[in-house]
Amino acid sequence: MMSHPNRRPTLRDVADEASVSHMTVSRVVNGSRAVAPATVQRVRAAIKKLGYRPDPALSALAAYRTSGWAKREQQSVLAFLDCDADDYSGIVLNGARGEAELHGYSIERLELSHDPIQQQKVCKRLFHRGVRGLLFGPSNGPWRFDGWMWEEFAAVSLGALSHQPALHSVSMDYFEGAMSGFRFLHGRGCRRIALAINPKLDARTGHRWLGGYCAAAKHAQRPVLWAATKWNPPELRGWMQKERVDGVLTIHTAVCETARALGIPVLFLNEFCPPEIPHLKLDPKEIGTEGVRMLHHLVLQREFGLPAEPRRISLRGTWTE
Repeated sequence: MMSHPNRRPTLRDVADEASVSHMTVSRVVNGSRAVAPATVQRVRAAIKKLGYRPDPALSALAAYRTSGWAKREQQSVLAFLDCDADDYSGIVLNGARGEAELHGYSIERLELSHDPIQQQKVCKRLFHRGVRGLLFGPSNGPWRFDGWMWEEFAAVSLGALSHQPALHSVSMDYFEGAMSGFRFLHGRGCRRIALAINPKLDARTGHRWLGGYCAAAKHAQRPVLWAATKWNPPELRGWMQKERVDGVLTIHTAVCETARALGIPVLFLNEFCPPEIPHLKLDPKEIGTEGVRMLHHLVLQREFGLPAEPRRISLRGTWTE
């Protein structure tokens, strides 16, 4: 069905269009994981077709009924605190904005400084404007978020890094990526598969690349590891030949070039790889999208403050040959 052109499409209009109950539509809008993926797609298609947008005032009323006390101001704005302000961060932000529109929010981007005094100023400004949802953008290094009135905010970190204090987060599933990469090569006949990675970069993932590799190799071979912060091609070449490496998992171009020169199959564990190299791909927009879904739920349920047990949503990439 199509909604009347002179009135705003309602949640029940979406339910009728998708042939589901209005409670199912509500669960999808609120980011619940209790709805089958096929149903979620059908509901989202109906939302897009009808141009449905949740009314932030009604969302505030729902939160009031749930919590028993009113919000200080209408919370229809989310803050995207841009740590690195690079191209990758911009793609993540675009994904977040697309999802935010479905939930009746706008997103305001603010560049964030390491300076704790500047962070405190941003915190106070957002607090007094009634903004309660924070998205901390991707970064190439760990951050300290000092001086924030955490009890007044719900926050989600976008990316693998563990910041201080620890927040709920969304990132690629690095453990599964390394495990599936090992199995990919093993399924093509490789029996001496190596992991070559800078340990400092692996530490940024919580050593999930190493963990996934070791878990996959456990019953297939002994681990073959090359851990270095600098790459010496002759030394690396000699190591591969000595270890009889016949497959490599890495995130480093120098490793890739050495392996290819020896005719050794190589897989990149992310998409920042040389041309024509099989790699694990995840659209950065998906990280922003999932971050907003998580944050929307936290804001509606008024789950403000630092989490006692931070939750991580890990998104699986796909192998591209």
